[in-house]
Amino acid sequence: MLIDISNLLEPQLENVKRATSQNRENHLSDPLPSPTTHFFKSLNMSERKKQIRFLENDDLSLLKEVLAKNPFKDRTKWSEISDTVSRGSFVVDGRRVRERTNLMLDHHKKSNAESKKKSGVVEEYDEKTALLDDILELKEEEEKVKETEKEKKSADDQKGKDVRKRALENLSKDEEENQTPKKRTSSTNVMEYLQTKVNIENENKREELKLRSEELRLERERFELEREERRERIETEKKEKAFMLQLLEKVLNQK
Repeated sequence: MLIDISNLLEPQLENVKRATSQNRENHLSDPLPSPTTHFFKSLNMSERKKQIRFLENDDLSLLKEVLAKNPFKDRTKWSEISDTVSRGSFVVDGRRVRERTNLMLDHHKKSNAESKKKSGVVEEYDEKTALLDDILELKEEEEKVKETEKEKKSADDQKGKDVRKRALENLSKDEEENQTPKKRTSSTNVMEYLQTKVNIENENKREELKLRSEELRLERERFELEREERRERIETEKKEKAFMLQLLEKVLNQK
């Protein structure tokens, strides 16, 4: 008797296919470590290791460099400042010192505002406070200069647009007239008028710049004078404290 082998093997083949499909599904459903997750975990670990804390001496060194190099006028100075204050394991970049400086200035402004609300409160005026006062004034001064330059540039641009607009309007009017020598004379008069007007405006701009430069010079002199007065006041307070400590020591020794 002949046996159909295909009929006998078909159930076994079906079981093998079902088992293979199940294994594949189980393998795909298993959670695999994400390369992106692993990357950001490593990055976070690296960032935590690189966190730098500023101590009081670090803040004083930073503030002195900021006052000396004035990065509010030239942003590239932040990198120079970071190179100067970095030492040993204390390594910071330009962005870090800029953020630290702005943070101290924000706290200083809030502290000043709160002190004004409290009448009769006398606070100790130390070196850090003096530096922050100077830097805050320096920053505000540079912001005023930049704002003035921005307004002047905007005004100059608008004047240029107005001059060009009037010139085009006058030329359009000339084109509407018949083609006669009168047109040439009219165009020449317009150009002469515009040239004279531009010369007058340029002269006015030069006078304004001279006046503004003189104002800035006076402001800087006032700033330097006030800074010197603050330094002298700090020195006087230090001497007074030292004198009081000496008296206190003498009194204690006599007892």
